Amino acid sequence: MSFYVTLGYRFQIPTTVQPDGSLVFASAMPAHQLERRRIDSRYPHMEKRLFDPQLYLSGLDAASSVRHCANLATYPWFGIQGLETFESDLHTQPDWAQEARRRIPQFWLRAAPSDPDVVRVAVEECIEFQLRFGCEALILPSPLTVDPSSDYSEELLWLDTALQYLDERETLEVPVFATIALADICVRYSDPQGNTLLNLILDNISARDVDGVYIVVEQGSEPQNGRQCTSTRTLWSVLELCHLFSQDCGLRVGVNFLGAFGLICEAAGAAFWSSGWYKSEYRLRLADSMAAGRAYPLYWSLPSLLDINLDQDFDRLAQNGLLPLIEDETVASDGLLRAARERRRVREVPAWAYSQSNIAAAREHFFLSVLQQEQALDEDLSQRRDQVTQWLESSLERVRRIEELLGSDRRTSTDHIQGWYDAFQSYRRTHNA
Repeated sequence: MSFYVTLGYRFQIPTTVQPDGSLVFASAMPAHQLERRRIDSRYPHMEKRLFDPQLYLSGLDAASSVRHCANLATYPWFGIQGLETFESDLHTQPDWAQEARRRIPQFWLRAAPSDPDVVRVAVEECIEFQLRFGCEALILPSPLTVDPSSDYSEELLWLDTALQYLDERETLEVPVFATIALADICVRYSDPQGNTLLNLILDNISARDVDGVYIVVEQGSEPQNGRQCTSTRTLWSVLELCHLFSQDCGLRVGVNFLGAFGLICEAAGAAFWSSGWYKSEYRLRLADSMAAGRAYPLYWSLPSLLDINLDQDFDRLAQNGLLPLIEDETVASDGLLRAARERRRVREVPAWAYSQSNIAAAREHFFLSVLQQEQALDEDLSQRRDQVTQWLESSLERVRRIEELLGSDRRTSTDHIQGWYDAFQSYRRTHNA
């Protein structure tokens, strides 16, 4: 089991955070910039690294996600024509980026290429890019599946074309992961056992020569202001895929864009999960503006599975004796918790004060917290399931008391807790696990 930290434009993370590896998104920066970035001893967390080609973002709205679309357009597998290629002797990075962002709405296709000849070139470019980047495994590109009645042919075109190229290529010594990218509308309205699309995906991918699957879910049905996925069936479907691909098919499974629910996926057989802290790295929702927005600190509490609002909710909980319900000790949270025990308020702790962009401590704490839990999970899958069940049951009890105190005017979102619990219990009942 492994946790990969999701990286954006900056590769630096706190030295206290020591993940099993790192995952870089194509949307983080233009291809020419990523290829020029030095990866050396300053970034020990990148010794093991993965690259997500993010073809499933082809449906982004370039008007609201200008920066990300301009970055993605520099990767050949998106099939974008018309943007000027960066040349260091002709452009500065800022000047090129400004012009690309101005023009990208004109050229952005809002769909993945579907012409077989174009796809062939695209997958070759994608595979070779990852090999040059030094990835420990290949994540093959896939369009987003948005139709519950899909025959999955477009996705299989990309997968089969990539596998054919790999078969023709010289010996490859890195594992190969097929991407499964699903819009939540495909799994939200039926239990996974009765979902013909999931069965179709399982049958087709398990019949192909891949080492693993990489699962992402586009959460377009979730509220805009949310951070966690709340839908029981969506989460249950992810757990079902984790179980069947790992236990029945013997493949490695990775999940992304589910935040700390990735830990729960490991109790269904997932081999690794990845997450960042910023919302665009934490969940996938195409309707979100993926441009940099306002970021305010949140206090992640692993015992309660909540991101506690620091503007008012944390102080109310601490002042009313409920701090033990949300305490999550890391070196990053130590000062905040010590102050709360002394009945001092959040604003008196500069590293945690509720102000825009003051997120360094909150980000470090989240990573340290989930890494501690990652290390605490039992190696035995059966024992791990029991651990997660106990954790979810404890969280439910804590959240009920938190909701009673904070009332309906709370700013801390608690809606996901019941969904997480119900999804995991449904999964366990289905498989008698």
